[in-house]
Amino acid sequence: MNEGVRKDILAILERVLDILATEEEKDAFELEELSNHIIHSATIFQDEDSVSTALLVYSIYKIIERTGQKPEIYSKIVPIVKESRQALENNELEKYRAGVTALFKLIAELDAKFKKYVEEIMEKAKIKKGSKIYEHGISLARVAEIIGISQWDLMSYVGKTEITEFSVGGLDIESKLKYVRSIFK
Repeated sequence: MNEGVRKDILAILERVLDILATEEEKDAFELEELSNHIIHSATIFQDEDSVSTALLVYSIYKIIERTGQKPEIYSKIVPIVKESRQALENNELEKYRAGVTALFKLIAELDAKFKKYVEEIMEKAKIKKGSKIYEHGISLARVAEIIGISQWDLMSYVGKTEITEFSVGGLDIESKLKYVRSIFK
């Protein structure tokens, strides 16, 4: 794992622990924002650890949002996040990845309703986060490969958004055409 990625993931896990230290209404919102932040690292480094961490934080956000703040959720998630962070701090990558896998399993078990929808939520999360990576300029094929989804699913989602029309390069269509024409002069 790249050292920059490791440091960013450690900072994210530390922030998750800070958020989950006390139950508050804003926890779900803060976790969602945090999951969006780590997409930046996934875009730069295009690695699976950043993506899985973003999906994990997003999944924690979803279970808290769906079930509300329940002490048993916090008390089960926090120790595993702490162990995972410690493993990553000690450069024990396999132990860290095992912790992430354990957290995904725990999230699926925490709520009977959530258990039924976890696969669907994970697929939607992958597609949504994949579109965010694509929005940063990474090719659709590479994003699909990194996240482990089909290009077709990702194309279908991206086609329904305005990403391809408005966010690429932050320029309007007229400016893009002007730029392209200047290249061929």
